[in-house]
Amino acid sequence: MVTQMKPIPIELIQMIRVKMSASLSRTKVAKFSLETPLEDLGLDSLDKLSLLFEIEDHFNVAIPDTTASQMKCGADILAYFSSSQQE
Repeated sequence: MVTQMKPIPIELIQMIRVKMSASLSRTKVAKFSLETPLEDLGLDSLDKLSLLFEIEDHFNVAIPDTTASQMKCGADILAYFSSSQQE
C-alpha cells in the first residue's frame, strides 16, 4: 500500500520565513533560503525554540527535544513536519 504524503501547509513555510526574516535587513531577506543555517540568520536558541513552540501549537504536533536540537535550518523543520504527517 502506498502512503500518500499530505502537503506541507503554506502556513508552516510562512511561519519559518517570518521568524527567519525578523533579524535580517531587507536586502538579505530575498537572499536567504530554507537551507540557510538558522545561526547564519541571527536566530539564537531562544528564537529557534520559540519558532518550534509556535509550530507545535499551531499544527498540534509534538517535536521531541532530541529532534529539535538537531534542526539546523528551515528545511530540517519542514522535513520533520513532512515525515510526521506520513504516519
